[in-house]
Amino acid sequence: MKKGIVNDSKVLILLKKFNKEELNDLGLWLHSPIHNSSGKVIQLYKCIRNRWRNTTSPLNERILLKSIDVISSASKKKPVTQEHRKALQQVLHLLYLQTQDFLLWKNIQRDGIQAKRRVMDTYLEKTIYTLIPSILNKSKNKLGNTQLRDIKYYEDVFVLTEMEFYLTILIGNRNTHSELQRVTETLRQSYFSKSLKYYCAIINREKILKVKYDYPFLKYIKDFLEANPDNEIPIIRVYYSLLKLLENEKAEDYYDLKKYLFNYPKNFGTTDIRQFFNHMTNHCNWKIKYGASEFIQERFEVYKKGIELKCWSAGTYFSEHQFVHIVKTALALHEIDWVQTFFKDHKNLLNPKVQDVFVNYYQALLAFELKEYDKAQDYMGKINTAEDFAYHIQFKILYIKIFYDTNTLNINNAETHPINYEIEALRQYLLEGNNKTMAEATRLLYSNFTNFFKRILNRKKKLIYGEKLTTTNLKVLQNDLADLNPLIERAWLEEKIAELLEESQ
Repeated sequence: MKKGIVNDSKVLILLKKFNKEELNDLGLWLHSPIHNSSGKVIQLYKCIRNRWRNTTSPLNERILLKSIDVISSASKKKPVTQEHRKALQQVLHLLYLQTQDFLLWKNIQRDGIQAKRRVMDTYLEKTIYTLIPSILNKSKNKLGNTQLRDIKYYEDVFVLTEMEFYLTILIGNRNTHSELQRVTETLRQSYFSKSLKYYCAIINREKILKVKYDYPFLKYIKDFLEANPDNEIPIIRVYYSLLKLLENEKAEDYYDLKKYLFNYPKNFGTTDIRQFFNHMTNHCNWKIKYGASEFIQERFEVYKKGIELKCWSAGTYFSEHQFVHIVKTALALHEIDWVQTFFKDHKNLLNPKVQDVFVNYYQALLAFELKEYDKAQDYMGKINTAEDFAYHIQFKILYIKIFYDTNTLNINNAETHPINYEIEALRQYLLEGNNKTMAEATRLLYSNFTNFFKRILNRKKKLIYGEKLTTTNLKVLQNDLADLNPLIERAWLEEKIAELLEESQ
């Protein structure tokens, strides 16, 4: 077993993700003879714990072999045999199984209602019915005191209602009609909430990838919800509003969803809120690309609410994607003071691996907004990489805007100015043959900008060469821009046409 194989083993990959508390708890678990009877597993765990956390150095198989007494010394003088490696692999596997059991136990303990339901199920199996009501009542009270009304809440409601129904039967009460009715209601509500979540995911995927799924049962759910009060259950109400927004893309569905989420955010967990808000900003993006500029303000309000609710963090760090979207949205509304405060509060929350890239990009965007074009170009020059093709394109577009707005185009450099290189490089990058992984919707979005800007640039060059531009010609350009969808940077392009109109007078 070579170093790479040792360090690629399942248990080592798993333990690398453990924090200090989890490692210590695993140690307590392994020392319990109820869970683990192998001293070698404990010895191996101790060796890994002391060497594996907070280091990028690979573990040496000789050290691991010595820790479980397979070899007497980690010295390279004695060869490691296949029998040695087989023995190590067996102990690694046992530790992996124990780690799995430990994580399962931790998960059960974390999920209080489901853990209590498992205890009650055990009492049912042992026919100790008298001990169940106390646990059941405490669980119901605990669930009733939570503000959350998410999918998990309705799943918990169902498992407790189901247990209540079992007890009704077992204690000999023949009046089970109401309890049975309640079980079927909570089962339906739990099912609808989860089903709607995935139907929303399916329809969203259809829209993005231009694919088609088959989901005939959705029609029956929609018909039922239109005629029954389940549509007022918080999680069902939100997912049903989202479903209608995704299907119909109507403004009233967006505003209905926004109003409810803004008024009752505590009904849902952070992850749910982030997903709902992402759908809402996606809708705003779509409306903006098709000319509804009023949705820039809507997008800004969603971002601000998300910041207030602290939902834009992706794990440990603040999402760099949301960071960029928030900055661009605020700058589009000329919210300079607000965006500077946002940057100050959030820049250090970005992933250190990408922090420099996005801090410099922010500085460049802000400098451009303040018409400090030399500063903007300097900050862009400090950006070394953009692994995501969308950011590569956005960086190119910002360069184009900087070069155009510096007003350095003149009769001597009109054909050699860097803006010509940038626009041609972007055009080439967007060709299907050069970037086959790009979605066609994305390619069209950026290609529309590139092709239309070239028309503006050509008219700018005509003015530089002393040619006349008619108002009619530029009005046609304005009309074409108004009809062009989808499109980014619409406001900036409109501004450039207005400048040409003024220059041509």
